[in-house]
Amino acid sequence: MTWLLVVVGLGCCTRAAEIPAQGSKEVRWQVLRSPEAKKEPQADAWLAYDKVQHLTFSFLWTLSSQYALEQKAGWATGRALPLAAGTSAAIGLAKELYDWKVGPRRRFSYRDLVADGVGIVLAIGFIMW
Repeated sequence: MTWLLVVVGLGCCTRAAEIPAQGSKEVRWQVLRSPEAKKEPQADAWLAYDKVQHLTFSFLWTLSSQYALEQKAGWATGRALPLAAGTSAAIGLAKELYDWKVGPRRRFSYRDLVADGVGIVLAIGFIMW
């Protein structure tokens, strides 16, 4: 569970800052959003750096987890590939749900999920080739 939170939280644009409480010496922590989060929401472009990150992560996750299951755990390709692709899709969906509920822009992007899907399909094609 911890590793999933680390993976999902990699794209967060938050930082902690010390703010003294009024009338006391205690220090409270407040999460401050980056200056980018204060800007107006931009259109979710199909050709953006974010989509390249989604495609690359999904491709590499599917490829590496399939390799680990097949070569290190001794699973057959037909058994390892669905699990590798499924975990990659689940991580992509979890990341979008995180962005929607907690992220700085509070936006769920179907285009990010499409980029995840393209990465998974490319990895499956590479594995089956």
